[in-house]
Amino acid sequence: MRIGVIRHFFETDHRASDATRAGIETALDFFRKEGAEVRDIALSPAADYHAVGYLLMISEAFTLHAPWLRERFADYGELFRDRVCLAATVSGPDILQATRRRRVLCREMAEAMADLDIVVSASQPGEAPRVDSVPKWANMEKPSFTMPFNVTGFPAISVCTGFGTGGLPVAMQLAGKPFTEPTLLRAAHAYETAMPWRGKRPALVG
Repeated sequence: MRIGVIRHFFETDHRASDATRAGIETALDFFRKEGAEVRDIALSPAADYHAVGYLLMISEAFTLHAPWLRERFADYGELFRDRVCLAATVSGPDILQATRRRRVLCREMAEAMADLDIVVSASQPGEAPRVDSVPKWANMEKPSFTMPFNVTGFPAISVCTGFGTGGLPVAMQLAGKPFTEPTLLRAAHAYETAMPWRGKRPALVG
């Protein structure tokens, strides 16, 4: 197994929590002990992938919801409604440039993974926050860890790597090349079944 680590995604581009980073390092140690070759790789900043993916995502969502938003604007939840309606300010040239940039990023990812089986990154910055503590524009403040694989269409899976200080799960993200889902799932399964995390559940909060 040849594994690339997109370390700058979760160490500098959007620094993940201590527990998340420690969990990823422990997972990489596991893969090394199992005989995998592990090395760092570098891609465009996570913000580049996020800018492209977010613009296209809200534009597609706005196109779908526009007829209903015109008729039932107040029936939508504020957070979703305002995020999607932001796309009303996106122009045709904006979408065209994002689509062009997407092709470049897809090619970059494919070339970086040419001699790799999977890549590893974080899947979230840390433990899940309380839903009432998430700002409306939180998804614009920092780049998403999952967006690079949404943009490229490469298959990815999130796997628990332990628990943070608040008792909630932290995780890593494994991604593979197109149509290599079996390899990706075998790697995730090998790690998950060797770790005690799957037997633990976070406490329910009243």
